[in-house]
Amino acid sequence: MRDTGRSAAERPAGVIAGFGFRAGASVQSFEDALAQAAQAAQDREVTAIATLSDKAATPAFADFIRATGLPLYRVSQEQAQRMDTVTHSPASQAARQTGSVAEAVALAAAGRGARLSGGRVISQDRKATCALAVVEASETSAPDKTSPDKKTSNAFNKGETS
Repeated sequence: MRDTGRSAAERPAGVIAGFGFRAGASVQSFEDALAQAAQAAQDREVTAIATLSDKAATPAFADFIRATGLPLYRVSQEQAQRMDTVTHSPASQAARQTGSVAEAVALAAAGRGARLSGGRVISQDRKATCALAVVEASETSAPDKTSPDKKTSNAFNKGETS
């Protein structure tokens, strides 16, 4: 994963792909979910990826991030819980106190004024979800205490995952 050297306030217009996932999700799970979600992005480029802080170092997810070369936003569970989601999954609500982890982390990372391009999609193996939050060009508000994880960026650049 690369370190963009930009603050969240300098984030370009684009799309933040948020991920939620179960144990056992593979790189293919993430790729499939992202491909499905990207169909709804209306030709906008995915500019960053987001997930819950405690899931970011999961080996398959770390491999996926490294392969994309995109910056990663780590979102705390508390930040995710504050987001209004379109989807209301009972399993996600019970486990993480949010209707959709993918939607919540995408919105939290994208910042104020962002909007979902649609609800979350589920990978074919049902182990990963992805939702896209659109950041408009005029939107320059930084997300609530969320920024690219430079420690993670540097670790991934060096091939480390923890």
